[in-house]
Amino acid sequence: MGINLNGLNSGMADTYSTLLGGMSGSDNAGGVSSLLGDYAAIKNGSYGKMMKSYYAKLEKQEAEESGETDKKKAGKVKDSASASAAASLYKSASALTSLNYDDRSEKNIDKITDSVSSFIKDYNSLMKSADKSENATVQKQAESLYNSYYTNYKLFAKVGITMNSDRTLSLDEDSMKTALKDTEHGNGATVKTLFGGIGSFADKAVNKASQIYRAAGDGEAVTSSKAKYAGVGRSSSTSSASSTKDKDKSKTVTDASTATAANALYKSIENLGATSMDNSNKDNVYKAFSSFVKDYNALIENTDKSANSNVVNQASYLKNLVSTNKSAFSKMGVTVNSDKTLSIDETKFKDADMSGVKNLFSGAYSFSEKMTDRVNNIYRYATQGEALNKKTYSNNGSGVNAPTMDSIMDTIV
Repeated sequence: MGINLNGLNSGMADTYSTLLGGMSGSDNAGGVSSLLGDYAAIKNGSYGKMMKSYYAKLEKQEAEESGETDKKKAGKVKDSASASAAASLYKSASALTSLNYDDRSEKNIDKITDSVSSFIKDYNSLMKSADKSENATVQKQAESLYNSYYTNYKLFAKVGITMNSDRTLSLDEDSMKTALKDTEHGNGATVKTLFGGIGSFADKAVNKASQIYRAAGDGEAVTSSKAKYAGVGRSSSTSSASSTKDKDKSKTVTDASTATAANALYKSIENLGATSMDNSNKDNVYKAFSSFVKDYNALIENTDKSANSNVVNQASYLKNLVSTNKSAFSKMGVTVNSDKTLSIDETKFKDADMSGVKNLFSGAYSFSEKMTDRVNNIYRYATQGEALNKKTYSNNGSGVNAPTMDSIMDTIV
């Protein structure tokens, strides 16, 4: 947007001269004084500066609005390379979470080292794809995964894993094997903490790979029964040839109804996040939010009935996360009930400022992103059950049945 300020100044000066020439008398004294002040502003250049500032602000606003539009479009760009890399990382990361890290035999140490090597290869492939991706969500989730590594880089260095300048990782296999054999200094436990069980770095990588696959793929949810890689969406039914013991065990292994509910909630969170959350669009925001409430409540009702202990634990973290944001929900006419389900008052919701909804459901580390991680976990445990390690681990790698630090932080932040 351009404007000739010299011409503007000249034209305005002529206009003021004409006006001043035709004015006289005390009645016009105030107006004349004001016009003289404005004329002086034109002469000394301050008016021109003001106009430049005004139009610069307009140009910046237009650029930002355009950038937001481009960003939203970028978030929907298909990226088959990142989708493929995410699928591979999902498998290798999932495999790491369920290994036996307490077996220090030579054979098992080799198995763990090979699995870590495969994981790092897939991690590097995803980071390289994400760096080239035009999909904003892919970039954001890859950045989040990198931050998870960087937060623990000292621990990784102890077991032979270091970062390169392009954010990829390198593995010294000899250092990894030495660490796995080290019981005196606890480095074997460090490997277990980083890669074994719920809340580990590998577990977070599974979550991020899941979200990247969704964003980069062809629209199929990674939690869909049509997901294209091993370990996801497998049948929850037991074989007719299973023994009675296996059938009894299946009650804690899989939970098809909870998996379906988790998939529905994931989609409603995505839909809400993609909705324009401004005060001129309240009807659409309310519609999307109502669907979110309905699907959230359905998931809570299913998890309350679940016989899968991992599902129940993850649902507990999810309820705590919701309860922590009780005040924010209240301001938009949403009530957190005693059973941790949600109720929404349409009138109060539409009277509220939609910026409150936007704060909860957009941006990195937002409520919706944390909720998505929990929903993904619930789906994984509902479909894979005991194939995933039930234990969580403390910082020293010892097995404990307690929330991870990440879970605790989710309920605090």
